[in-house]
Amino acid sequence: MSRLARAIKECGALLQVALDVTDALEAFRIASAIPDNPLLVLEVGTPLIKSAGMSSVKMLRSAKPETPIVADTKTFDAADVEAKIVHEAGGDAFTVLALASEETLEMAVAKASEFGLMVYADTMNIPHYYMERTLKKLSDLGVHVALLHVGVDVQRRAGFRATELLSYIRVASDTFKGPIAVAGGIKPSEVAKFAWAGAKIVIVGSAIVRAENPRNEAIKALESLREAGFKCR
Repeated sequence: MSRLARAIKECGALLQVALDVTDALEAFRIASAIPDNPLLVLEVGTPLIKSAGMSSVKMLRSAKPETPIVADTKTFDAADVEAKIVHEAGGDAFTVLALASEETLEMAVAKASEFGLMVYADTMNIPHYYMERTLKKLSDLGVHVALLHVGVDVQRRAGFRATELLSYIRVASDTFKGPIAVAGGIKPSEVAKFAWAGAKIVIVGSAIVRAENPRNEAIKALESLREAGFKCR
């Protein structure tokens, strides 16, 4: 069982901190400041991967040797190649766009199994009327985690945040037979309500990494999970 899968099983719900910065040293500083906690997952954000490459995953692995690390690769093709890269860098999971072909999604799952990784399918930009069918397809293909994601541009232009998805998480959990993750402008104080709604992985990005004191905000988010009754066995 992978490090991430074990954490989900033992803790019930997890906080994933998305390091959506472009400087590897800044990411290292933030990650090092966040206290070690079994409820914690670190995400190497897409901007950081594009800016610093997979060396950023290796750097974070050195800072947090026991913490699950997700590489937000947003893979759309050549999933076998990208899975191998993530594995060799020390990652525990990588993201594939749910809009990718079934061939790519199948390849991602196959290679993830080979390398001991997990696959998140990011549903960003999937139309709401097609979401249920998409989640069923992802479940049938063996994808490990379904990520309900409101993108940054949509948040900025439409004022739409992940809180709009709260009522849908339970429905999604009934359709997708695996953990549901959720992301999109979530604040540390809101983490518990997403976990109560059924999300197994609650992703917080800018509210932590762009805060004046990222450590304090991460602690608030972790405390929110604990106060909601999520503790690791």
